[in-house]
Amino acid sequence: MTTIYLLRHGEVHNPEGIVYGHLPGYRLSESGRAEIGSAAEALSARGPFDALLTSPLERARESASIVAGRLQLTPVIEPLLAETDVSGYQGKPFSALPTPYITEDGVPGIEGAASLRARMIAWVASARQYDRVIAVSHRDPIALLLLHWMGRGLSELAALTLPTGSVHEVQLDGARVRLSGPAIG
Repeated sequence: MTTIYLLRHGEVHNPEGIVYGHLPGYRLSESGRAEIGSAAEALSARGPFDALLTSPLERARESASIVAGRLQLTPVIEPLLAETDVSGYQGKPFSALPTPYITEDGVPGIEGAASLRARMIAWVASARQYDRVIAVSHRDPIALLLLHWMGRGLSELAALTLPTGSVHEVQLDGARVRLSGPAIG
C-alpha cells in the first residue's frame, strides 16, 4: 500500500493579481508560510515519510522547504507535479482567463484537463514505489487527480474546495483508493 499526502502550496504574494503560472518570482506570502508551517506540523504526526516530492515552481519549492525543515526530509523536484501550463495568459490579469479556463482538450494557451490528468496519473504510478510520500503541487493538478479518483467530472472543478496549504491523504491499495482531506466531505 502507498499513502500519498497531496499538499497544495501556500498562499502566494501576488499584489498585482496576475496569472503567474510558471513565471519566476512568485513566492509565498507571510500567510502562505504560516499555512505551510501548520501543514508541516500536522504532517509530522503522520510520519515517518519515505520522500518529499515537489513541483519545480518557486512557490511549491518554498513550501517543500518549510516541510523539509520540520520533517528532516530532502525535497526532490518532480516536473510532473507542476502547475497547469497557462503560458498564453501569464502576466495578464485573472479576468483575462476564459470561462471555463480548463476544458478537457484545452483552449489556446492553456493546458487541457486530459493532459494534466494524464501526467498526474503517470506521477502516481511512479509514486507507488514509496510507502509514504508527500507531494507538493498546485490546485488544478491536485483537484483533477482528486476528481478522477472520486469518479467526478471536470464540471465539478470550480466547486471543489482546495485551500492553499491543505493536505489530502490518499491511500492506494492495488486498484482501491481511499481519500481524506478538506476536499472530501
